[in-house]
Amino acid sequence: MTAFFVVLVAVTLTVSGTARADAAGDKVLAAMDAAMNRAKTLTFEYEVTNQEPDKAERKLGMRVQCKGSKRLGEFLSPADMKGTKVLTLSPTEMYVYLPAFGKVRRIASSASDQGFLGLAYSLDDMSTASYSGSYTAQIASETPTQWKLIATPKAGHTPTYSKITFTVNKDRTLPSEILYFNAAGTNIKTETRSQYTCEGNVCSPTELKMVDNTRGNWTRLVRKSWKVNAAIADSVFSSRGLGE
Repeated sequence: MTAFFVVLVAVTLTVSGTARADAAGDKVLAAMDAAMNRAKTLTFEYEVTNQEPDKAERKLGMRVQCKGSKRLGEFLSPADMKGTKVLTLSPTEMYVYLPAFGKVRRIASSASDQGFLGLAYSLDDMSTASYSGSYTAQIASETPTQWKLIATPKAGHTPTYSKITFTVNKDRTLPSEILYFNAAGTNIKTETRSQYTCEGNVCSPTELKMVDNTRGNWTRLVRKSWKVNAAIADSVFSSRGLGE
């Protein structure tokens, strides 16, 4: 990833205004979304390593179940996190269950873009499954193996990030690196997705890592197992059932 080039282009766009729509860029972005959402359901188990400034690395276990736009994440370990659940039904409807309190609470939309439970990933980061609905993209550069896209919000949309750049591999039309920018044009987070494997035409990274460039912390998820298109009842994604 030529990070300097992407940042330079991003800064230039900040000075000159919002990026103009590019049919070729929008096509790649839509194809990337399609490649990330081929499965009807997905279930992942991850080993999570979390590093906060001036603290020792912490290991956690997490299960994530996905069906359409719905997401349910549950921490399996360590003991003080076990049973904590986060349910995302839409970008504006999220719930958390904390076993210590025994109650389900709705998460305010204003808090969904903040780091969650000390992780570098925010709830928005973990629940976003597609980008083309909110962003328009330009192809910043292209090689025989990858595209570099710059995505900016569509008119009338106010997503979490003012700009996102994607490095998209051409073999599977899936991202290998994502840079997230704030309104000032600062690269505030960097995410890598690597070691993709596939079940049929559904592909997923074995390892994901998010670095928060402002707080200095990072979170790495290593996929231990996954299931593609296994039956998941709709009732799993119910706020009423979170505490069960």
